[in-house]
Amino acid sequence: MEWKSGFDKERELIFAIQRNLDVVTAILLLTGQITIIGVFVTPGAFRISVGGPITGTSRIEGKDGDAGINIIIDMIDVIDVIDVILAALLLNNQINVSGAFISSGRFTINVSGPIFGVPKTEPALSELNQSSQFFHRTVSKHFYVNPDLVEKFTKD
Repeated sequence: MEWKSGFDKERELIFAIQRNLDVVTAILLLTGQITIIGVFVTPGAFRISVGGPITGTSRIEGKDGDAGINIIIDMIDVIDVIDVILAALLLNNQINVSGAFISSGRFTINVSGPIFGVPKTEPALSELNQSSQFFHRTVSKHFYVNPDLVEKFTKD
């Protein structure tokens, strides 16, 4: 069943993209570019929403735009314990980026995982894989396909 290896490659590619999203989100958390801005609570689980100026959400600023207060807020925000914990959980693959909430002119990144009651985000090609298996069985059962021709057209 040589045809199945393509699905494994695609699954690995999706997993790599998901891990890269986790790492980038962790870096943005650690550098203070994004921070926790909300929590979505559902029965038995919750998701944390993060965002910042680079996602179009507003940042906390001092009253009347005082530059000194803004610097203090930025310093406190960079070393925010919750952001560091979220980044560590992302880097250790305990939680993952589970999606994004997109609205007019802004978006937020949602993170969650089994420790928050949400099933692990896994790359899934099951429906495509099932359809492909069905197609493969049907074609093999009703038609003769020259294996050399198939190999010629399916080489990477």
